[in-house]
Amino acid sequence: MLALTEIPVAGCRRLLRSTAFGRLALVDDSGRAELFPVNYVATDEEFWLRTGPGTLLDRCADGAEVVLEVDQVDPSRGVGWSVVARGSAVRALAGPRTSTGRPAPGPPPWVRHADDVWFRVPWHELTGRRLGPVPDDQPWRGAGG
Repeated sequence: MLALTEIPVAGCRRLLRSTAFGRLALVDDSGRAELFPVNYVATDEEFWLRTGPGTLLDRCADGAEVVLEVDQVDPSRGVGWSVVARGSAVRALAGPRTSTGRPAPGPPPWVRHADDVWFRVPWHELTGRRLGPVPDDQPWRGAGG
């Protein structure tokens, strides 16, 4: 039997740091919702994105509310997880830094740009769900919980 369970915030942080690919949602300058693939790097309290000048992210993200969704699914077993981070994007002068202030590795660029544009997104909401087997000590409650 499978169940959908919430992932604690600490688990969401770990899963967010375990991958570098997700989907970013934002509203463009015409008011249209957009969703596109991004690569990113996450710390305990924020994630970082790199883009090029003039891109949709460059034009629309500074100060905007954005949503990052990352997941992993095994369709053959019917299990997986999804983590959603919501926050306001802030244009940064440089990429991510370590706790000692040294430059940290950023997300690997998919497209090279002469001038990288960086955004950091401190999240104010971090949630996750996992689909997996019902633990033996938990009663099954059906799809509604």
